[in-house]
Amino acid sequence: PGKANVVADALSRKSGMIAGIKVEEEIIHDLEREIWTIVENLDKQVEFHLDNDNVLWQNTRLVVPNDVSLREALLTEAHSSPFSVHPSSTKMYHDLKQHFWWSGMKRDVAMFVA
Repeated sequence: PGKANVVADALSRKSGMIAGIKVEEEIIHDLEREIWTIVENLDKQVEFHLDNDNVLWQNTRLVVPNDVSLREALLTEAHSSPFSVHPSSTKMYHDLKQHFWWSGMKRDVAMFVA
């Protein structure tokens, strides 16, 4: 375009701007969908509560304090129990998570078994 075709030049620039606006609208709509997904799942978030004895639970699982020796004792018991026959990290994690919860438990189990 250039000086000879000012109208076409202006229109081509505007179409580029319109394409940019459409992309931004798509991003905004994607973000809105993501936000609504999060909002709809808020009631499914991890629930912690204290029982009458002030014991902390995550739904039905006992919350294990951030105590390395206690966690290692649980890991050792779960791995060395005569009923478990040295389970893989996946099996051990699934067994432990039925009764216990702590932040990073899956990682700790994998490192313990490795």
